Amino acid sequence: MRYSRIPTTLFEKNREKIFAKLPASSSAIIFANPQMPRNGDLFFPYRQNSDLFYVTGITQEKSIVILTNYKSENKAILFILNPRPELEQWEGKKLRIEEAKEISGIAEIHYVEEFQDIWEEIACNSDHLYYGQNCNPRLKTELNLPDKIFGEQLQSKWTNKDVACLSPILTACRIVKEPEEIELIKKACSITSEAFYEIAKATRAGMYEYELEAIMSNVFLRNGANGHAFDPIIANGRNTCYLHYVKNDQILQDGNLILMDFGSEYANYSSDCTRVFPVNGTFTKRQKEIHTAVYKVFTTIKNEIAPGKTISELQKLTCRLIQEELLSLGILSKQDIEVRGEHPAYFKYYMHGVSHFIGLDTHDVGEKDEILKPGMVLSCEPGIYTFDEEIGIRLEDTMLVTQEGCQDLMDNLPMSAEEIEELMNS
Repeated sequence: MRYSRIPTTLFEKNREKIFAKLPASSSAIIFANPQMPRNGDLFFPYRQNSDLFYVTGITQEKSIVILTNYKSENKAILFILNPRPELEQWEGKKLRIEEAKEISGIAEIHYVEEFQDIWEEIACNSDHLYYGQNCNPRLKTELNLPDKIFGEQLQSKWTNKDVACLSPILTACRIVKEPEEIELIKKACSITSEAFYEIAKATRAGMYEYELEAIMSNVFLRNGANGHAFDPIIANGRNTCYLHYVKNDQILQDGNLILMDFGSEYANYSSDCTRVFPVNGTFTKRQKEIHTAVYKVFTTIKNEIAPGKTISELQKLTCRLIQEELLSLGILSKQDIEVRGEHPAYFKYYMHGVSHFIGLDTHDVGEKDEILKPGMVLSCEPGIYTFDEEIGIRLEDTMLVTQEGCQDLMDNLPMSAEEIEELMNS
């Protein structure tokens, strides 16, 4: 484990929040993420199912957790791999039952070989059966994941019972972060900030984009992060206008801008940050004009984030403000705006959302019309992209909703054009 032990009380609280939303005589099951084959006899690096981690703190593969109240008491049952010597010889040490108890706070733990018999008894005696499944509307996959397969089996076998996806309950619980979770997100943000400082000081024309990624990875790993919360975007020149450019294989050209969208993952919790800075340390007049316009919108939207608002409301305001800036910059004319097309005129230069929730996933659970509450964490990321000028500007920080408004968890990191130039030329 790279990070300090997370207090067991966090996972106990998380389970109690779920139990509070389950009807009587309910049993829910969550599977670990499967190991994904890469090629030959290799797997891709393993990352635990966020839902299973949320209720157990367990990061080991092939784990299963059952949450049940069918005997009128809230009970969690965890299943882990049997740490046989022949398995450990090849893969390294696996969790012992006592270790799993210390991490999760779950008293009843079995090896996975016992799962089927125990589950059958519980399912037979429960009126409501829930299965975990990733229901993110942006997810499109042809993979038959274990939770999806198991959910279909439950619906087919237990036609006399109420069978449903656990996702709505998990979303309602996960979206507001506990203090321990907020501290982990703050740590991820701190590591991300440190990486930017090192990169800004090291950047020179003639380097490759992936050399900046190497500096970033070094900072993340030496600070105990899991690694990247998502594939980092390190784009210079025209590549700054591509929203999800991740090749990171071009040479940094003097006079170009670099757009860097990145974040560390610490103890499975994400951070998300975007900065734009000049390769040579000095913005051109036009680059600074567009950068300053986006910074102005960022500052306004940041000040609007508060309890009672929604991301949808923030998006409407962002679009209006971006349109005003595009007019001021001479990128759009009033005639352009008056023309009715498939999309509004600004959409050519700003085509994405201003915010998403952040937590165990970079694009965390929660809908755009969710009423913001203290303890929610989300991004703020307006942008303007002009292909003709090869200038793409997106500015982003990770925000914590508070009682009074919001706290920028990366406000120690330079963002304005003047601050960026001062940092790079100091």
